[in-house]
Amino acid sequence: MYRVMCDGKTLHDVRDEEYQLLSPKISLELNKTGNFDYGILDTHPNVGAIAKLKSRIEVYEDDEQLFKGRPLNNEDDFQNTGQISCEGELAFLLDSIQRPKSYGRQNTFPPISTNIEIFRLIIAEHNSQLEADKQFTVGQIDIDSEELENFDANYEKTWDFIQTNFLDKYEGYLRVRQVGTVRYLDYVKQYGKVSDQVIRFGENLLDLKKYSKAEDIKTAIIPVGANNVRINTANGHNGTDYIYSQDAVDLYGWIIDKVDFPDANSPDELLAAAKEYLNSCINLAITIELTAVDLHMVDVDINAIRLGDLVPCVSEKHGLLSTLGDISTYYLVSKYEIDLENPANNTITLGRTLSCLSEKMVENAAMKNDIQIVKINTDHAVQTAESASQTAQEAIEIAEAGGVSAITNTQIDAICQ
Repeated sequence: MYRVMCDGKTLHDVRDEEYQLLSPKISLELNKTGNFDYGILDTHPNVGAIAKLKSRIEVYEDDEQLFKGRPLNNEDDFQNTGQISCEGELAFLLDSIQRPKSYGRQNTFPPISTNIEIFRLIIAEHNSQLEADKQFTVGQIDIDSEELENFDANYEKTWDFIQTNFLDKYEGYLRVRQVGTVRYLDYVKQYGKVSDQVIRFGENLLDLKKYSKAEDIKTAIIPVGANNVRINTANGHNGTDYIYSQDAVDLYGWIIDKVDFPDANSPDELLAAAKEYLNSCINLAITIELTAVDLHMVDVDINAIRLGDLVPCVSEKHGLLSTLGDISTYYLVSKYEIDLENPANNTITLGRTLSCLSEKMVENAAMKNDIQIVKINTDHAVQTAESASQTAQEAIEIAEAGGVSAITNTQIDAICQ
């Protein structure tokens, strides 16, 4: 059962006709603030209690909080129905700035030099500028630690600064969680739990798309290190100032770029860093995106899927063959859309990105996977499969009733061609 509260006052409760919102929908996405949009009649008992930016809106499923944030925009139509858009708590990071300051081993004493230490200072600066209900306590951080020589801030919004200098560089996800009265901000590699619900073709898989992107491909690079260090005659690299991949050149042709490596202080360091970088940019980024139904909607005994969960996906037709128990083959829930009025419309988006020299290599890997994953024979896997099968048809019927049609074999064939 869904409930919506505003500063402790009820906005939405299906048990009371007076307290009803119109088309309330949540959209959650990793490393995004999240949104909650709804309509409200001018006759609603608490319509006047909603204060733009100041109020705190909370959405619950039973006792589990699904969303917390603030109203941002509102629009009234001809019938005086208010359309209100809310943003999640991560948006508080848009309310502070990072004043000019230099961090890193060269600029602070004692040295504050790791990205993790600097992240803590960035949040402390945010907290120093804002009221208590917009502050964060830094919680779990498990990103890769890295020593930094120099790191500058210059009046950026805290959110923009974190996006550019952390999220774009260090693999991980920002997560807000409430424990008692403390709001924690985590920066973690694994956002959610490992799910035991299986996404299967013909049962709860609704859609599948595959994206292949080549715009970031480079087959040769000219690396430049600190103080203009180069790799040519200094370390005997064939007398050239560039490195290349012959396999990638044969496949894509010559695509050359100059790349800076400010932490490489010698030709040998530069060559090693350049080779590692080139290996990462000669491959296609092939992303597989799935849309599915959460079977928890039709069977409460099946564990619900949430944002950031890792979920096994099985569709032999498309080479999606997660090995149960091997989370490296699972798919990440990157987006979750919740329709409070018509839960049958709830959808989850899962994704996984593969890095291969060509799409053919992905197809070959899928065939190999098909051979190796013939048996899924643990007791837990069998129980999960049986549970999914019993509720599959019901899930599809609910999805169709809510306006979401299960995709046909022909449609998926067309998508994957």
